[in-house]
Amino acid sequence: MTTPVDDILRCGDCGTATTTPFHLSPTLAVCDDCVRARHRCSGCGQITDVTSVTDNDGRICDYCERAERYHTCDQCDILIRDGYLCRTHAIDEADESFTCTRCSSLVPLRLYEPFYATDDRQLCPNCLGGFDLCDHCDHYDDALRSTETGRDLCDDCASQLDYTECGVCTTLIDGGTYCEDHRTDDDLDGLHDYGYKPNPVFHGIGPRYLGFELEVNVPPGYLSDRINDTVDTLNGLGYLKEDCSIDHGFELVTHPMAYRWALDSFPWHLLETLDLAGCSGDDLGLHVHISRAAFAGPCHVFRWMKFVYRNADDVQTLARRSSSYAAFRDSERNHIKDACKGNYYGDRSSAINPQPKHTLELRVFASSLDIQHVQAALAFADASVAYTRDLTIPDITQAGGWTWSAFTQWLLTRPQYAPLTAELENLACAC
Repeated sequence: MTTPVDDILRCGDCGTATTTPFHLSPTLAVCDDCVRARHRCSGCGQITDVTSVTDNDGRICDYCERAERYHTCDQCDILIRDGYLCRTHAIDEADESFTCTRCSSLVPLRLYEPFYATDDRQLCPNCLGGFDLCDHCDHYDDALRSTETGRDLCDDCASQLDYTECGVCTTLIDGGTYCEDHRTDDDLDGLHDYGYKPNPVFHGIGPRYLGFELEVNVPPGYLSDRINDTVDTLNGLGYLKEDCSIDHGFELVTHPMAYRWALDSFPWHLLETLDLAGCSGDDLGLHVHISRAAFAGPCHVFRWMKFVYRNADDVQTLARRSSSYAAFRDSERNHIKDACKGNYYGDRSSAINPQPKHTLELRVFASSLDIQHVQAALAFADASVAYTRDLTIPDITQAGGWTWSAFTQWLLTRPQYAPLTAELENLACAC
């Protein structure tokens, strides 16, 4: 079967007859061999015989050259979008240049002034991909934050302008706790303000009751979910509060519990659930309140406080932190006698806060979602009170009763404090 003559065209370049022409324009068609000798325009993608080379090693057609306002370098045939010299010749002749801190390319100031990132990096135009302009400082950043008013800010500007994060989502707000979308969010009913203090509900056999305050960070955008889950799991055993030391999360506060009751009945799996959900206690605290009724009298309080302060290094090792929010200050130590008699209320950010009317607050522990860490904190609070209750003067002066070694030896015969013993063994192995 022969091909109709009307379907045969002559190549506009070589004159060869072809039945499969490439139509480069309404008046120009070329054969397979000739089209392969041409180039694809880096601007529009069309095949072109134009060999004009751009400053970034691309080739463009006549149309794109005109449309993109390219100009020929004054010293060679390379096309450039701005300036009078291509990159190579500009660098040769430039009086000044800068090195891009992202790609290390040498960029002549004659062609481009550097773009500045929020961390003062100098970026060339090729490295601005993924960066956006902060609406306040006019510097580029690759992690801008959205605000409630629609502005996009870098972290430094957001902090400088006193923006905070909405308690539910990641939107930045310039006042209050929640953005406009969440100010009436019923999902936050379970989160109370800092001053919330319901009547205590006692659990277990006293009078040595413990209650703990566990500060928890929550991933942005998940606060309402974690509040609901935690309140449901606590089932009235505790409540959640806001705290200024927590950027995005809550403080879990329990009602008073006897130590043994807490080990057996507190929903410890809640800590694992929070941990698996991305929550943490990083850079936060765990405070244990001990009922004042747990002490036999002012002398017992004195012995207990003295024991804690005399063993500050060991207590801080067990607590996994040394913090100004739980400081072992000489001023507080010197006023232990006054605090025991109720005549001194000191600084609430001390290792032991004597200000609460019905409790003494042991503030030394680092927050954690590790079950053993929290149980060991409760065990130390309970055990140290029990240990110092019956210490006599001969125990202290002749048998070193205030020493850490005497206390840990005493623990070995009290299996109820197994979480504390296990934690001490882990710390010894780590050392």
